[in-house]
Amino acid sequence: MSLNNNTSNTQKAVVDRYIANLESPNPRMRSQAAEDLGKLGRPVAVPVLTEALQDDVNTYVRSASAEALGRIGDARAIFPLMDALRDPCSFVRRAAAIALGQMEAREAQGALLRTLEDSNFYVRRAAINAIGKLGLPDLSAKLIPFLNVEDPRIRRTTIIALRRLGAQEAIPTMVEVLESYLLDPDRRDVPVVKTLVISLGELEAEAAVPILIRVLRGYVGVRSLTAKALGRIGDSRAAPALLEALEDEKSRGLQLAALKSLGQLEYRKAIPKVRCHLDAPDPRLRRTAALTLGALRDSDATAALLQMAREDDSPLVRPAAVEALGYIGDPGMIEALLPLVDDSNAYLRAALAHALSTLDGDTPQVQVALHKLREDRVRHVAIAAERALANCDAPDREHDPDVDACPEPDRRHLSWLKRFLGRS
Repeated sequence: MSLNNNTSNTQKAVVDRYIANLESPNPRMRSQAAEDLGKLGRPVAVPVLTEALQDDVNTYVRSASAEALGRIGDARAIFPLMDALRDPCSFVRRAAAIALGQMEAREAQGALLRTLEDSNFYVRRAAINAIGKLGLPDLSAKLIPFLNVEDPRIRRTTIIALRRLGAQEAIPTMVEVLESYLLDPDRRDVPVVKTLVISLGELEAEAAVPILIRVLRGYVGVRSLTAKALGRIGDSRAAPALLEALEDEKSRGLQLAALKSLGQLEYRKAIPKVRCHLDAPDPRLRRTAALTLGALRDSDATAALLQMAREDDSPLVRPAAVEALGYIGDPGMIEALLPLVDDSNAYLRAALAHALSTLDGDTPQVQVALHKLREDRVRHVAIAAERALANCDAPDREHDPDVDACPEPDRRHLSWLKRFLGRS
């Protein structure tokens, strides 16, 4: 018997054992069996889990069955879960609402809307969250009134749901809610304020720019997120406030966010102040400043960026300098960059592939370099070179400064990178 058949038989035996345990007289064993079947994610368990959801006398077994059905995601469970929204136990109703949200079950929109009036707080909150996952923007109007509910947990869940639905019509009310928090700031409100700021950024809410500028200038604990949101919105009215934030040496996160956002705004008046950070002691600042100058197409910074690419002592700053030179787009830099093909820094070699193809991927010397990089022993370098060669063949080679040339590092590098960047 083949190894695959042995594995398949073993898995089937496990599923069969859990299904059998759903008949146990011990409710704890039944509940655990439902949970285990959900983790396995096998559609074969849907009928027995549905039966347990509908008929088991124990509320924990029914709620565990609802959760398991949500994990498995089989459409056969949608209508039984809708029925479970009327279960006498609030635990089960909440679990059913969460499951329907996980399944993005649009068929359940009517049932979930009715659940917004449930007598239990946690069930109502689960219904709001589930509606946000259905991908039906027309449902936004049903959620907007919950922005004015005093409970911060309901407000926060509603904001997230509206953000997922892309609810542009909710922006005026969200701005009003944010205004109310500015009038009477309280540290306990920070989680809701953060969620509001993130959502307004993702909704690219230009109408929110004035209030977000006020948040950036004075709401402690939310300023970095606000700088990011303003960059995402892309309204130049935010540029002066972002320049102010760039000078705030007490908050490194704020400075980094301001740098990136100034690049997103393409605010060239910021170039002199951005250049000052090329010599910053913190490698994160140097890296982000380099990328920002690339986004701003600062051709006068090429000499400094080339020096960074060759000599900076940070293994993360040097690739960023190479990326920035690619964004600036001066083909005259090709000759100076070509020797870096043999550099020991794999992230730099990956960035180099993208930069060379962007500067002029059709020249013979660049083609030779890219083919060499395609044979690189480091996989993500070879992938970057392969993409660069494909980019050379494309008729339109427009580049996006917001997209890193280097592929994401694999798991072996992540913990080291997080320590280096000072992230938790």
